[in-house]
Amino acid sequence: MSGKVVNHRYIPGLDGIRALAVLAVIAYHFNFRWASGGFLGVDIFFVLSGYLITSTVLPLKGNQLTVGLGEFWIGRFRRLLPAAYVMNITSFAWATLFHKELLNTLRGDAISSIFYSSNWWFIFHKLSYFDSFGSPSPIKNLWSLAIEEQFYLIWPILLMLGLYLVKKPAKLAIYIIIGALCSAVLMGMLYEPGADPSRVYYGTDTRSFELLIGCWLALVWPMKRLSSQKLSTDHVNKLNAISLVAFSIFILSIVFVDEYQTFLYRGGMFLFCLNAAILIACVCHPISILGKILSLKPLRWIGSRSYGIYLWHYPIMVLGTPVHEIGNPAYWRVALQLVLILVIAELSYRFIEMPIRKEGFRSYYRQHLVINKNKWSSLTFARKISTLLVPLFLLVFFTGMTGVVGEGKTESKESQPTEIKISGGEQPSKQQDAVAEKETSESDSSNGENEKAETSAQSDNEEPKQGENDTTATPESESYNGILAIGDSLMIDIASSLHNIYPNITIDAKIGRQVSQAIQLAPNYASFNQPNKAVIIQLGTNGFFTNDQIDTLLEAFSNADIYLVNTRVPRSWESNVNSSLQQKAQEHDNITLIDWHSVAINHPEFFASDGVHLEQKGVNTLTSLIQQSINI
Repeated sequence: MSGKVVNHRYIPGLDGIRALAVLAVIAYHFNFRWASGGFLGVDIFFVLSGYLITSTVLPLKGNQLTVGLGEFWIGRFRRLLPAAYVMNITSFAWATLFHKELLNTLRGDAISSIFYSSNWWFIFHKLSYFDSFGSPSPIKNLWSLAIEEQFYLIWPILLMLGLYLVKKPAKLAIYIIIGALCSAVLMGMLYEPGADPSRVYYGTDTRSFELLIGCWLALVWPMKRLSSQKLSTDHVNKLNAISLVAFSIFILSIVFVDEYQTFLYRGGMFLFCLNAAILIACVCHPISILGKILSLKPLRWIGSRSYGIYLWHYPIMVLGTPVHEIGNPAYWRVALQLVLILVIAELSYRFIEMPIRKEGFRSYYRQHLVINKNKWSSLTFARKISTLLVPLFLLVFFTGMTGVVGEGKTESKESQPTEIKISGGEQPSKQQDAVAEKETSESDSSNGENEKAETSAQSDNEEPKQGENDTTATPESESYNGILAIGDSLMIDIASSLHNIYPNITIDAKIGRQVSQAIQLAPNYASFNQPNKAVIIQLGTNGFFTNDQIDTLLEAFSNADIYLVNTRVPRSWESNVNSSLQQKAQEHDNITLIDWHSVAINHPEFFASDGVHLEQKGVNTLTSLIQQSINI
């Protein structure tokens, strides 16, 4: 298990693959619509990691690894830990100074990331990769590095045991691909269509097939055996054709796949990773034309710094983007953030990653971190600044971590009920009173701001239709003898306001409600499935739903007039939800779309600090919009 034999060669084309993968991830996190499948860039990294790491430690002969376990682990720690820890500490210090509202969540995330267990921390605390309100954790991207580190700790031992027991690499490759299949099957079994997929997305067990596919490739397509000699022209043409097809599938997947497709978690991701393995295999071959194209200097530069780019892109985006712009990016801000990401990644590569990788921890510490007052005057300006900043950032980090620095103001939830049920004609309960008190306190809390809010509310509802702002208007629209409203936390926000306009309305709202939950609720309100009834459905804030699910819910009220309220939520699923709701309104004569998104998109003042729940202006505007639609 010892030796210093270098068992792989540098392949510039793989840096090109890294570059495309990290750019895809960044485009996805910026919520560019043309990169809805950009999260698959992480899958590329996993397959590539499995291939390169296995190629590095795979024995040339026999069953002894070419790199000792201790040497391998120290090398991985040198490569990954320093840059990640610097990003972790810097992000936490920045949040301590400027985003104190994130500290409560960020403390646990930071501690779990130090021990590379972020993915399981997020699973156990039900922190969704796709569905979280407010500013998400700026270090949430470390979940993938946690999976890789867990793999690096376990895989060399398993590989050594496998080679000892099985002897032949070709036979071991069969067991590895079987293991990959078992992991993919587990993902499919645990995935629930229409529900949040984060359990299967974060899980080491459900994502290990991607790394194992790379390990399998290293055994069946050994890097050291690839040669351009003795290849016929026909074989060269076939390899280049296959590489072109595999690359095309990769690009098309980035553009057209999205995280809400059931097929993705029930075999699609496995097939994508197999395609990634084929792409990597082709690019690794010396005769590959695609490999030469991907070796262009700009791609190689990005690829060689892809680790730093991946580390820093997410905290820069999260900490530098207002909540109301999440999911609706301002391109000037995106451009500035991209420049900052590349600059910091370059600094990380030059001054942290490569020096520690080459010199080791002790040498780097002595050379760059030990302060010698006798040599202070001879230090460069940059060295002096860095010497001062390091202890300051550490001080801020530890004060924030220990709770010495108080958390910023967060919106009080004491008066916000988690669920509201109003039966037609009943008086508001204590829950509705709580909402009303909340609305009153919000509108009166700013003294002089009250007048301004009233004026603004009137201007937001210019050219009102008859009775639209009159809370003493006819209890029900003349067209209906019953109105049902089903929704999530936004419906809770407007429940009291709707009840004032329609005293006989029935409202059923619950925080976090999904369409799948509303389907189970629908039979309780079968009496509203009549031509003279109106049903308001306000869902989609908490995540996407399948086409079958929304059809099932709408079918439960097929005889009534249905009013679908679309979403303005600063998350990636917003456009998918709104497109689906618009399509349903176009398909059915009894369905009317209430376009809350268009009204709210340029009004961040309608929303609370999380960018989702409503302030009084938003309550007034959304209520008025619903009333207009019903009274038409």
